[in-house]
Amino acid sequence: MAVTMKGNLQLMKEINTATILNLLHRKQRLSRAEISKITRLSATTVSGLVEELIADNMVEEAGEQSMVGAGRRAMSLQIKPNGGYVVGVSVGNTWLVCAVFNLIGEKISEYKIEVRTGNEAIIGQIDASIQACIAKVPGLKLELVKGIGIAVPGIINESGEVITLSNFLKIKDLNVKSELSSKYPDIPFQVTNDSNAAAFAEMHGGAGENRNHLLYLTINEGIGSGLVLNKEIFSGYMGAVGEIAHIPINSSGGSIETVITTPFIMERCKQEAKTIGVKIPDSMEDILRRYEAGEEWLQPIFKQILYVSTLLVATAVNFISPEVVVIEGWMIDSELFFEKLRDNLVQFPFPLPFAPERLIASSYREEGSLHGSATLMLQKLFKAPSVLQ
Repeated sequence: MAVTMKGNLQLMKEINTATILNLLHRKQRLSRAEISKITRLSATTVSGLVEELIADNMVEEAGEQSMVGAGRRAMSLQIKPNGGYVVGVSVGNTWLVCAVFNLIGEKISEYKIEVRTGNEAIIGQIDASIQACIAKVPGLKLELVKGIGIAVPGIINESGEVITLSNFLKIKDLNVKSELSSKYPDIPFQVTNDSNAAAFAEMHGGAGENRNHLLYLTINEGIGSGLVLNKEIFSGYMGAVGEIAHIPINSSGGSIETVITTPFIMERCKQEAKTIGVKIPDSMEDILRRYEAGEEWLQPIFKQILYVSTLLVATAVNFISPEVVVIEGWMIDSELFFEKLRDNLVQFPFPLPFAPERLIASSYREEGSLHGSATLMLQKLFKAPSVLQ
């Protein structure tokens, strides 16, 4: 009986401590009295738990609150930025980027290498990049790392530990946690699809902040999509949601990917330029500059690209009805194209009118999945107890 009561008291203490950390993570600064009022915990309980969190370097006093009138000013509390760290890893098609973030999401160090392919090569690079990135922070010991988040293009299993399939990276059934846990004992791992991670970053501090439902589309060398519903990543059955690149657009085998991604746009524009005898473009940036300058030969090409892009976004909006659609990639590098896409969506015959502010450009750009991998770990670290959610 006594053992059970002691266990219950310890569980309640852990729940109350997690609740306070979650509040400070969400609200940034609160006084002890404000925490007591919000949580309905006694002032004595809050004071005792806060003192323990301060002793554990998770929380710090941040100065007196400004108040109107006389009286003793309350002391603000906040998460201690350097009381711990999380590591974010973004494995892309070209680069593997690793960064250390403090507990308020500030990037402290970064390490970048050209990505290789295959299970063994990728896991080796992830391990090496984590070590290199941690070594860049003076005095950072492994015990201060509270979590490691990894974002990868491909299908991730429901446990968030195994990369089931990544065609471009030539990965199949790679258990990241089992491969790395011996080197990073007692540190939580979270593996996430890169577009889902980027979508999560945009919702928590980016272009889609304070929204509940967000669709993220990244369109460059390939097409990726991430979906956040009710502020939570929706991965679908077996983690395969959002594989939209190969949706056919005609009976001859053409797909969305063969019209709106940069390799196909580049090849098509080069062939057209060669045929009509104009200067052959040497980059996507060159193509966009000339398109915006009004070169006539590019207009039919981009008219088709605009048509397919409109259908892609409109179809997704009809099925999902997100509050916002966040676009990352070459489309937001052309203000002209992006505005035309927005205008098309506003005029599209949706059941409900499409407000122009629902289509927005990514805030994090190509760093979305990196920030997302770290943001996911911070959210996990400061997650409110489920019994109180």
